[in-house]
Amino acid sequence: MAKAIWQGYITIGQLGVPVRLYAASRASGPHFVQLHKKDHSPISRELQCREEQLPISPHEIIRAVEYEPGRYIPLTDQELAKSSRGEAKTVAVQQFAELGSIPAEYYEKPYYIVPSAGGETAYSLLRETFSRTKSVAVVSLVLYNKAHMGVIQQAGDMLLLLQLRFPAELVPRSDIKTPPLTKPTPQEIEIMTEVVKRYRSPVYMHDYHDEYAERVSELVARKAKGLPEPRQPSPQPNATPASEIVPTLRRALQNGHTFAADAP
Repeated sequence: MAKAIWQGYITIGQLGVPVRLYAASRASGPHFVQLHKKDHSPISRELQCREEQLPISPHEIIRAVEYEPGRYIPLTDQELAKSSRGEAKTVAVQQFAELGSIPAEYYEKPYYIVPSAGGETAYSLLRETFSRTKSVAVVSLVLYNKAHMGVIQQAGDMLLLLQLRFPAELVPRSDIKTPPLTKPTPQEIEIMTEVVKRYRSPVYMHDYHDEYAERVSELVARKAKGLPEPRQPSPQPNATPASEIVPTLRRALQNGHTFAADAP
């Protein structure tokens, strides 16, 4: 049974809706560990004081902020809780917005929202209103002693909180340099449009799975039995010359299969 990672209130002005948050994502794929190459023994890293050059226990650690080079201000959990002014238990609605109006690069992590006792009616009202108006709520909250922005939206029979990044957390577009781009020809645009329309279809996320993790699991199972590594093709992608773009896209249309099967 999943355990709530946060409990508090969604607030819209004076309206308070008691809710719980549950993590909506989890780690998957192979879990690698580090071993000593000589004897395959797991390695460990111990905590050490730089000044004394001696190991310390987790109970000897406190939290601090470096306000000048080499100078620190310790902060207790109680001090941080007071600084939040009650925000640690509040998902405060700042505004409402149109669904899909926030750029994709701001989205970070999803959480399921579940009503707590006494919040069922207001929760249902929010869910139904968001669904009918195609709207979302932009919110502020504190998770794990850190302030966040977020978006609450309707997702099926639930409300979903999507944690956002602050603008300061994004790398400015001006820091990324791109080469000059050539203008596509009408013929190139026409055939690429045909390919998009041919292969466009509803997305069913359950059709996708972590193939890399499956191959690693197969490799581990075979090595555990002393079997050789499975033979798997390793196609290497190459840059398609500009003169070959249209012919390559034509073959994709003629083959009529998935992209992986469209061999030149």
